[in-house]
Amino acid sequence: MANRVVAIDETVHDVMIEEVEQLNANANREYQDQYKLADTTRRRKLKKPEKLTLKSYTESALEYFRKNHIDPRSLGEEKDVVAEVKKLRNNVFSFMQVQERTYLMPFVQDVYELRNRTEGLEETSVDMLNLMEIFIDLLLAGLGLSEQEQDKYKARAAQAFAQKKASRKQNVG
Repeated sequence: MANRVVAIDETVHDVMIEEVEQLNANANREYQDQYKLADTTRRRKLKKPEKLTLKSYTESALEYFRKNHIDPRSLGEEKDVVAEVKKLRNNVFSFMQVQERTYLMPFVQDVYELRNRTEGLEETSVDMLNLMEIFIDLLLAGLGLSEQEQDKYKARAAQAFAQKKASRKQNVG
């Protein structure tokens, strides 16, 4: 491949030179830190970092753009990272809420309903329900919910159960 000279703005050239010098200084500093911390055997294995040249820096940058299919013209138009993280967080919480409404809350209500039905049954059934309550506690904790949030969901489930129980008594009576 033939070497060609490409004219670039002098300020861009100066900035690139400063960046290359800073990268070389950082690599040397890191090498010195590793050398100080290493024992004699490891020191022999340590290699001094190659000096980065403007040519190798530019070639690496261009290769990075090519490999990652990045158009350098759109670099100034980067999306707001904070907004993207918030959007992702909202999506995760929405997903968790749907899972909670669809699967967890009906399960919790069923457990409380079963527990209420077993007041007169054998102790093994009550023990099984206690284990299910422990499972619910672990499940709520596994979702990363605080104790207050866990208590809130348990209270909602208990309230829903009490309402069902009251409506059943009215239907029976």
